[in-house]
Amino acid sequence: MLSTSAGWVGEVEVVEVEFDPARLSYAQLLKEAVQRECALRAFPRDDTQLAIARASVGDAAERSDAEIRRVSDQKYYLAQTPLRFVPMTRVQATRINADIDHAADYLSARQRRILVAATADPDGWEDCIDRRMIHAWDAAWERANETQATSAAR
Repeated sequence: MLSTSAGWVGEVEVVEVEFDPARLSYAQLLKEAVQRECALRAFPRDDTQLAIARASVGDAAERSDAEIRRVSDQKYYLAQTPLRFVPMTRVQATRINADIDHAADYLSARQRRILVAATADPDGWEDCIDRRMIHAWDAAWERANETQATSAAR
């Protein structure tokens, strides 16, 4: 999976999934979503996808060419936690926002260190959501080291 975007098709809340079919087939994507109870319905974009979706979710599959109305805050869950202080790539942020309970699985050791420091002392951190990682990294790493030094001195 490359990214996800929350939105609406008509009156139904949806998540549009961008994926690389060379690495993950539509059938595999749907199977995984059904197993994780993320695919109650499917809105495939063509007849081939419709047949695959019907095999996975039955009549809850409905072909749609409707434009998805995007939700304005794509990283809502991420923004509610100290994860907002951790510099990350766009793909990491998307994955973590979709799987917030397993956020640490998507982070490097240094990112996890920043998260631990931000969780221990959330004051004085800069919000990193939608900031380019290269621009946010130095300040976050420096703040994590300060927090660790302060904790060690206590």
